[in-house]
Amino acid sequence: MENALVRINEITLEGFKNTLYGVVQMPSSLSKTFASQQPDVLGIYGQNGSGKTAVIEAMSFIQRLLKGEKLRPDTQHYISKEQGTCVITASFDISAEGRNLRVEYRVELKRVGDDNFIIESESLSAKIWNGEKFNKKKLLLKFSDVTEGTAFEPNYRFDDLVKDNDKNELNLGVAVLLALKEHRSFIFNEESRKVFFSASKSVTSEYAFLIHVLYRYARYNLFVITNQNAGLISLNLLPISYRLETEDTIERGYLPIRLSEPSLVDQKRYDLILQIIPQLNGVLCQLIPDITLGVYNIGEQLLKNGTVGHKIQLISIRGNVKIPLKYESEGIIKIISILNALMYVFNNPSSCLLIDELDSGIFEYLLGEVLLFFSKNAKGQLVFTSHNLRALEILPKAGVLFSTANPKNRYIRLRDVKKNNNLRDFYLRSIKLGGQSEDIYAETDTTEIGRAFRRAGKVVQNGEDN
Repeated sequence: MENALVRINEITLEGFKNTLYGVVQMPSSLSKTFASQQPDVLGIYGQNGSGKTAVIEAMSFIQRLLKGEKLRPDTQHYISKEQGTCVITASFDISAEGRNLRVEYRVELKRVGDDNFIIESESLSAKIWNGEKFNKKKLLLKFSDVTEGTAFEPNYRFDDLVKDNDKNELNLGVAVLLALKEHRSFIFNEESRKVFFSASKSVTSEYAFLIHVLYRYARYNLFVITNQNAGLISLNLLPISYRLETEDTIERGYLPIRLSEPSLVDQKRYDLILQIIPQLNGVLCQLIPDITLGVYNIGEQLLKNGTVGHKIQLISIRGNVKIPLKYESEGIIKIISILNALMYVFNNPSSCLLIDELDSGIFEYLLGEVLLFFSKNAKGQLVFTSHNLRALEILPKAGVLFSTANPKNRYIRLRDVKKNNNLRDFYLRSIKLGGQSEDIYAETDTTEIGRAFRRAGKVVQNGEDN
């Protein structure tokens, strides 16, 4: 199970933020090859406020649920007020234990008043690839926010687990309470997983291994980097996304290090930093010539718990010149924050990095070079949003998705693109002239923009709107 291949196939949003309906298909999903290990890079482009970021944020919700973690307290603000509910569906191609399957995880969230929400239902389904096509989709497990009846469907699965086993019934009851109270997944929370994994009957094993595979994928191989990371960098905090693997353990997480002043870290974090930095430097000096990252150890200091910590400062090194990293550009700091994740995804086919505004602070030509190399050689999957149109000159047509002005059909690929067309020019021409299945730009009027600025100026100067 640890060697299972997992690839995102498709993401569907319904009622998530300003996206009433939208389907995001990975480039590899357009081919007829199951779980293709070809380079799989997808850029999402479009007008401000047209649903690009929603894809990344929705997958951050999916990751939390698959890991059995709580959803964020402000989740209700992501649920469409118009519909009152939202549905996120993530489809994965999984090759494991000699089987090829397309597995679908679906979660429905519902607003409860203005300040709360519930996970109204979640389900896990699968269909088996027989070598030529997929068999009929089969519901493996479904949980609903209900006050009566069994904990989940199909009923025979519940009966099989609790029959002559009071402990399993008790643990499942605890899992239900945790799911309802703490906004966690019932299917993937720790108490449920214990029951599923401990059961040995065949009726259970057909879905227990999929739960395990998706849990490990979300915990160790899925990287979701939202704009919150950019906000932390602006606040002089460097969140290094990392994954380190040894013979015995896998270390995966985000390592926050202060930039504005020296950081006091415990021995474990200090050792992690010393492991990560040489890996980063191997690639960093190729992306940004003549620069490497270093650690200036100010000295040991006793921590509150009585253990010894280290007071450190990250520095950039250019030849013999060493300066605190905080004085480097925001673009360099951002590259450092995501570089370890990029390196892992480049080399591992069962991994995916989703990142919002990849281009922020990064030189246009460098962005193009990185995307060109990834699109030809990366083993894992990369999904990003961007405003920099350089990628449109680099990626193939299948590798670019455009958000539209229609919230009921939010994501499309451009049609009628010829092989000799420059996709960047074609996109800009489509904005001006149309010709696509949906409007890809909500029209703005430069004359009206100018009038709005002049009216605003009068309000500022005279205190009134004339």
